[in-house]
Amino acid sequence: MVENLDFHVGRLIDHLKKIGEYENTIFIVFGDNGAEGTDLFKMIAGTPGTRDFLYASLAWSQTHPNAWGDPGSYVAYGPMWAQVSMTPFSQYKGWLAEGGIRNALIVSGPAVKRPGGGINHGLMHVADLMPTLLEIAGTGYPQTQDGRELPKLIGKSWGEVLAGRAESIRTGQDYLAWELFGNRAVRQGDWKLRWQYKPFGKESWELFNVAADPAERKDLAAEHPEKLKAMVALWDDYVRTNNVILPARSVFETLDDQLPQRVPDDPGYPPLIYKRQFVPPADMMADPKR
Repeated sequence: MVENLDFHVGRLIDHLKKIGEYENTIFIVFGDNGAEGTDLFKMIAGTPGTRDFLYASLAWSQTHPNAWGDPGSYVAYGPMWAQVSMTPFSQYKGWLAEGGIRNALIVSGPAVKRPGGGINHGLMHVADLMPTLLEIAGTGYPQTQDGRELPKLIGKSWGEVLAGRAESIRTGQDYLAWELFGNRAVRQGDWKLRWQYKPFGKESWELFNVAADPAERKDLAAEHPEKLKAMVALWDDYVRTNNVILPARSVFETLDDQLPQRVPDDPGYPPLIYKRQFVPPADMMADPKR
C-alpha cells in the first residue's frame, strides 16, 4: 500500500511540475489513527450460514499467508499484534489512549520555512487543518451562512510553526477534548485526562502526564486532585460548548464480565470487538528503561 501511495504521489508531483503548480501546492501526509485490532472479516461475515457469511467467503476466501494482499484476501492481525504495532504507546484504534490517537505528520510546500527534515513535537490536531489551509490560501472562515451563525473552529493554524517562528501553536492554557463511543479525553499541555470503559479504562477519570509518561502507565489522579478537578471542568466546558451527547448505553457494556453469558453465539459483537488487551506473563515483563 505504501509503495503504491509513493508511486502515485510521484505521478501527481510530476503533473504539478508540468502544469507549473508544484510550488503552489501544500502536501500534508498523516495516518488516520492507531493500528486496527478488530477482526473486520469476522464483523463483516457474521454468523456462518447467513447471506453475509456466504458473500464474505466468496469475496475474501484467500486466507493463506502467501495470498495476503492479493485480490480475494482480507488481512487482519487482531488486538495483540495491534498493540505490538503501537508499542510503546498503550492500546490501539478505537481507543483514546496514545496508541489509538498518536500519529506522525509530514507537511511540505511553500508555507514551510523550517529546516528540511526537522521534527516538531508540538501538539497538533486534525481540526487544525481547516484554519491552516484558510490562512495559507489568504482567506477566512465565515461567521454566518444563509443567515445562520456557523460554529467556531476549534483548531488553530499551524502557520507560525510551519514558518519556523514558533515551536507550538498552543499555549499551556489551550485545550483539546474529544469523545468516541462514549469514551472521552481532554488534553492540555503535557496533561491528559481520560475516561474509558472497562477493562481498557477504569470507567472513572484518569490523569496522565504524557510528556513524562507517554505510555500512560501511571494514573496521577489521586496525586494531583486540583489538576484533575480543573481538567474535568474543561471537559464540562467542551460538552456545553459543542452540545456533546454521551450515549446512555455502550457497545462495550457486555464485554467486561458478561460477554460469554449474554452474547455467546457471536464473538463479533459489539461492532468494535472488545477483546482484552494482551498482557504477557509476569516473568516476561520489565520496567521500561529510560
